[in-house]
Amino acid sequence: MPKYQMVFDTVNGEVRHTVDIDNDERLEGTLDEILWELKERGKVLKGNGEPQVSCNGKVLDFGLPVSRQGVYPNDVLRVTTIAMNG
Repeated sequence: MPKYQMVFDTVNGEVRHTVDIDNDERLEGTLDEILWELKERGKVLKGNGEPQVSCNGKVLDFGLPVSRQGVYPNDVLRVTTIAMNG
């Protein structure tokens, strides 16, 4: 199974996490599990918006497998939040 490096922008600073993501697996379920794990360890994303994942400057679609979005094993996926207006 391909491994990816995820960097989370948390209130405690950057947290790096290596994850296995199957070629057909979508980000939405995987990210929810990882964010829950981090929260259990006291690490939460900075900001009050929705999570956003980007790789090489491109925002990824949670509904598509990363392999179909030009992301390769060992690429760094950056997890931040989208600022909410209002």
